[in-house]
Order: sequence, then structure tokens, then C-alpha cells
Amino acid sequence: MKRRRLMASAGLVVALLALARPRAAEACAGCRNPSIPITRVANVPMSAGEIRGSAILSSTSVNVVHEAGCADVSNCAEVPVQPLYLHDQDIYPTELRAVFELGLSASWGVEAQLPIRVVATRIQFATPSGAPYVPLDPDVHHRNETLAGIADPWLLGRYGTMLGGALVTLRAGLTLPLGRTEENPFALGDMGIRHQHIQFGTGTFDPVAAADISKGFGKLQLAAYTQGQVSLYENRYGFRAPVRGYAGVQLGTRLVGKLNAAIGPDVLYEGPERWDGVIRQDGSLGRTEVLIGTAVSQNFGENMITLLVRVPVYRHIVQGSEVLGRLSSPVIASLIVSRSF
Repeated sequence: MKRRRLMASAGLVVALLALARPRAAEACAGCRNPSIPITRVANVPMSAGEIRGSAILSSTSVNVVHEAGCADVSNCAEVPVQPLYLHDQDIYPTELRAVFELGLSASWGVEAQLPIRVVATRIQFATPSGAPYVPLDPDVHHRNETLAGIADPWLLGRYGTMLGGALVTLRAGLTLPLGRTEENPFALGDMGIRHQHIQFGTGTFDPVAAADISKGFGKLQLAAYTQGQVSLYENRYGFRAPVRGYAGVQLGTRLVGKLNAAIGPDVLYEGPERWDGVIRQDGSLGRTEVLIGTAVSQNFGENMITLLVRVPVYRHIVQGSEVLGRLSSPVIASLIVSRSF
């Protein structure tokens, strides 16, 4: 019986992933500052003095292709003037997020999150026919490089309670502006000056709020969660980060022994970013994504290891007045290791 349940669950996961084939989306030329959706830790009750630590390793790949140059070089406003060609860029963001939770009482606690990011980029240039092309300014907009550093840490207060047989946990706090920020890359690019799109922080103290609710129904476990972050003002470079929201539902069950599996949809929303109060039409104008996530977790005493894979099934990227490009990001994989002390 257990073996049949395990095979049936594995077959369901494979079938859903097959249906959830990733799709490329038309995208703005400025979608080059990728963010990874925050991976939530398990919603569990905590007692006074209990410490819970988690390490979350998440990674994805992003491919962005867009045009540059001018079809008519005799009437070209770009700097420098050069014929039409393509930017084909691969971006590989990876984040290791350490999460520390401390129970102050049966209901109240505090939480700290420290993210460390590595972003590698690779770029190729080609003519519209596919022939290799060497631009006059090859290192101004993109380059082969690997960046690393801390992103903005989070400091949160948490409150947990049982409500109608469900565990409800609320979190609220601030991000700390410790991640590296960059000057306006679009203003520098307009002048033909080398610049950087990838930012490791917002440069501002941003309010963050989250809610988790989970309840068991026999052998099934139902969980719902939501999270939001908003920047209320500009940083020293005139950058105001976009509003970010994330919500999802997950249905889980025990497969065999202490091996559990869960599946469910997530919705990701990101608003437009602003520079000096202006939404750049060649910048990030906002996006909405629906992802299907499948997770497998195993308990080892006080330790729990979870593998989470999320695949986009719907992706809408707001289009501006600039020539559209193409964005593809097929999968987000996360490995979560947690332990209570």
C-alpha cells in the first residue's frame, strides 16, 4: 500500500510538471535586475527559548534577448551609432538565505534573515541573421562577470497562535539597506557610460509583512501564505524599488515513513521600479507570474530537509514603448535545511 501511494504521488508530480511547461514571455529591454521569490520556511509552533535555524539555497536561470542599434544608421539616436544587433544574455542568480527564529514566549518571537547572493552573467552579440557581432561598446551595457555580496537583511517580529485548529503565524518588520546599490543605469547608458543593472539591495528601509496558516485534515496538510514588501521612498541614487507581493497555497501528505510531499500554486507580483520618480519605459515595468511548486521533505529527528521546485505556468511582463525582447526563466530550485534547538 505504501509503495503504491509513493508511486502514485510521484506520477502525479511528474504529470503536473509535464503540464507546467515553462513559457517564454515578451519582455522589456530593461528586465535585467532579476529577483528570486523568497522561499518560505515551514510554519511550525515555537516555545519560549526555542531556537530554529534554516538555510535556504535557491537558484534559477534567466535568458533575455533584445535588440540594440538602429536599422537606419543615418537616422540613429543611440550612442554610439551602430547597426541593428541582438543582445543575448544569460543571468544565473543564486541566493543563500540564513533564517534564525527565537521564541520569546508561546506566542511571540523574533526572526532575522541574512541573504547572500551570487549573480553570474554571460553575454553574446549577434546580427539579426545570427552571425557573431562585436559592438562598438561591448562592455557598456553587459559583460561576462560574476558578482557576489550580501543582500538586504530582514528583522521581523513574529506572533503565532492556534485558531480553529489551524496554526496562524504573523510576521512584520523591516529590511536593512546593507546590500550594494548602483547609480541609475539607464541615465548612464543613455550617455554611453559603462553601468551596472544588477543591484543587491534597495538602499532603503522597507516594511515587510507576512502571514502563514496551516491545518491538518487527517493525512493531508493544507497551508496558505502571503508576503509583501514595499519601498516608501527613493535611495541616494534616486531609485525606488518596486512593490513585491507573493502568495500561495500548498497541499501536502505523508508518502512513507517521515517522507512528505506537497504541491500547489504560487502567485508572484512585482510593480514597476522608479528612477528619480520616473518609470523608465526601457526599465522594469512590472510582472505577474503563476508558478506550480512541488516539494519533497524528509525529517531526521530535529532536522528537516526540503527540496522545492517551482515552474512558471503563466508569465505576464508589462510592456513599455521600447522594442520588445524575450525573457525565459524555466525553473526555480530551492534546498531548505532546518533544525530546532
